[in-house]
Amino acid sequence: MPIKNFQHYVEKRLTTAEIKDIERHATLERHALKTLQQDIVNVLADYVAKEGVGFSELVRRLNASPAHVVKIQKGEANITLASLARICALLGVSPHLVFSEKSN
Repeated sequence: MPIKNFQHYVEKRLTTAEIKDIERHATLERHALKTLQQDIVNVLADYVAKEGVGFSELVRRLNASPAHVVKIQKGEANITLASLARICALLGVSPHLVFSEKSN
């Protein structure tokens, strides 16, 4: 019997509670990612403004492709820890993660 669609497949194999738990975790993960991306956007924008750095110079300093820098500036890049370390070194800062309970 062919599978009608993925949603149907999931509903046949997981309980409603399991599906809701997966959806809750996915929402929390998306929120965490967006928060981290926005923090990087903000600190990089401050650096560019303070240093008067143009886009081409920022690309050179980050040793990244122009496309990747655009994604970082838009908060769309999935930044690796190595990229984060490179950004921090350029800015002369140390990252500090703060873990707190998410309020609903």
